[in-house]
Amino acid sequence: MATNGNDKKDSSQIFQEEAGIRESLSGRTPRYPEYSMKQTSAVLIPLLEMAGELQILFEKRASALHSQPGEVCLPGGRFEPGESAVQAAVREAMEELLIEKEQMEILGEMDGIMGPAGAPVWPVVAILHHYRNTWSADEVERTFMVPLQWFRENRPEIYEAHVVTKPGEDFPYDLIPGGRSYPWHEKRHLVYFYRTGRETIWGLTGHIIASFISRYAGTTLSNYIPQERLSKCI
Repeated sequence: MATNGNDKKDSSQIFQEEAGIRESLSGRTPRYPEYSMKQTSAVLIPLLEMAGELQILFEKRASALHSQPGEVCLPGGRFEPGESAVQAAVREAMEELLIEKEQMEILGEMDGIMGPAGAPVWPVVAILHHYRNTWSADEVERTFMVPLQWFRENRPEIYEAHVVTKPGEDFPYDLIPGGRSYPWHEKRHLVYFYRTGRETIWGLTGHIIASFISRYAGTTLSNYIPQERLSKCI
């Protein structure tokens, strides 16, 4: 049984412990312990002037990639030590699209969005100048564009997905109330889909685009979400 222990320690010991706790917490920046900066990512939303209108450039990931082969995404990846979101997004776009830094005109940064791995993804918006339809075949199968106006005219389809807790085989059920019948919380989150015709833009990329379009339109993302689903995911 846990005890308070005050009867076993004199005031000097307690003072030393308090000082040690204070020192361990001073001079640090609070963060979420679930992820590190190595897990934090940035993506670029590249806007191109084409056929008299702005278009968003997307990538289709190479089929040989281990992670998410063949899926639609935006240029991006994880931070390198000391990088900002803009620096990470620009570097990744240069590597994936075989472009130069000078071709990207940064317009601004968006709020972070929690990615599927539980770490934030930071979108950066830029105008991409003089793009010659290039990409790295190691990472990208091809690129394609969708007019910005199309997204303004077509709202995303939104569906629910559930994340459940599944304890391991050796989980000590005998230590928690209810044992194996413990009522684990089930987290609901929303998955965004855009059916553009040839390609489907969905998941994190769909969420990023929906957030971008809602900000550009001067509204909020919640305006796209049916009330019954919004109330379940808050």
